[in-house]
Amino acid sequence: MSPRMLLMKLFITGLFVLSLCSSLQAKEFRPVDAKTVFSVTKESLEATPAWNPGAGPIPVSAADAIQIASDFHKRIAPEGRTDSFVFDLAGATLVRSEDDRWYWVVQYRVHFDPLPTPNRVGNGWAGPMPKHSRYPVLMNGELAPHKPISAKLPEAVQPVDAMNHRE
Repeated sequence: MSPRMLLMKLFITGLFVLSLCSSLQAKEFRPVDAKTVFSVTKESLEATPAWNPGAGPIPVSAADAIQIASDFHKRIAPEGRTDSFVFDLAGATLVRSEDDRWYWVVQYRVHFDPLPTPNRVGNGWAGPMPKHSRYPVLMNGELAPHKPISAKLPEAVQPVDAMNHRE
């Protein structure tokens, strides 16, 4: 076998392993303007009831999933908006995972508001942003486990003022 063929086989094998590893990781959802990240993991799905389409009613209906996500979303955008963004309900998608485990992803479309009130960064748009806020709702009627996003920047990315005030 030529070195070129061997290299190509190694490259293809590496790509396959990389894609397999990325599919085994938790799915994360970070809503716009939220200081929270939701994680749908194998462990969190195992705590939910299994469901097969056609074998009985779905444990959590789309309407229930939308209400559960909406209750959380209203804490971020109580009037359907934040300082710079307007949110519209875009829908709910049923997602299948392994072992007959399903969950809903309730999605809000996010629009930049061209006439915002001053936000915490200043006036106007602060840079690239996601176009959707997504909330995963599990079949036990709860949002997927979530945790706060750390507000602390890594040491290498500290603001200049913080770097000058080191002891």
